[in-house]
Amino acid sequence: MNTKIAIITGAAGGIGRAITAEFIKKNITCVLVDINKKALADLQKQYGDKVYGLYCDITEIKSVKSTVNKAVKKYGAIDILVNNAGIIEPNLFENASYKEIMRQIQVNLMGPINCTYEVLPYLKKSKSPSIVTIASLAGIVPETYSSLYTATKFALRGLFLTLHIELKKSNIKVVTVFPDSVNTPMLQYEATHGGSPLTFLSKPQKPEDVAKAVVRAIESKKPEIVVPSSQGFITRFIMVFPRLVVMVWPLLEKMGTKNKASIQKTIKS
Repeated sequence: MNTKIAIITGAAGGIGRAITAEFIKKNITCVLVDINKKALADLQKQYGDKVYGLYCDITEIKSVKSTVNKAVKKYGAIDILVNNAGIIEPNLFENASYKEIMRQIQVNLMGPINCTYEVLPYLKKSKSPSIVTIASLAGIVPETYSSLYTATKFALRGLFLTLHIELKKSNIKVVTVFPDSVNTPMLQYEATHGGSPLTFLSKPQKPEDVAKAVVRAIESKKPEIVVPSSQGFITRFIMVFPRLVVMVWPLLEKMGTKNKASIQKTIKS
């Protein structure tokens, strides 16, 4: 039986590794894309011929083209694209450097755009194609002290909801996943570099929870999945009333700040 071929960006990170593990359980062969060569080599050693590790800078079009070409040359097809790579540089907008601004835009927004654009012709040839993009709850509600990160995640929501509609004619499933905070090194970075108090409102979930949501996304017809699902109604409802958002945010920030110290002790370093 022919296995599906999936490209996973940011594969060396916590969520990327969890997605890889879930996909392998589903007999999906994974093309693991990252800029961390050592981590890719470790994953290649761990999973053998079930994965194909490729260095790729998703902000560079030539690098993305080369990676996609190598994947197609090796497997002859691409069935799934998971846009997972992302970064955050917590800061007030007024204090952010242009380097921080552009890096977040290039990785979080242009990276998924580059990968989707280059993979799309091959997805159109697949019998069961999917594009799954990992955004963030900050793609639905604002995340103070991370305005640029929020902007990129809002943009991803708009882009891939539009593609969900546009690509129906090509039978391509397009789903965006919006996780609340996840217990990863990225969250540890936020905790120690002035991350938004809103990130610490609730106990961080496991990367495996997001990975399972990605599998559900491939199997469902929904355009969006929030993880945990209980956050879906609340976040969408509150955004209907921008004035209410402004009113409740100081309280939420206060709650998040109070929780931050205890949550920080449980986060992966």
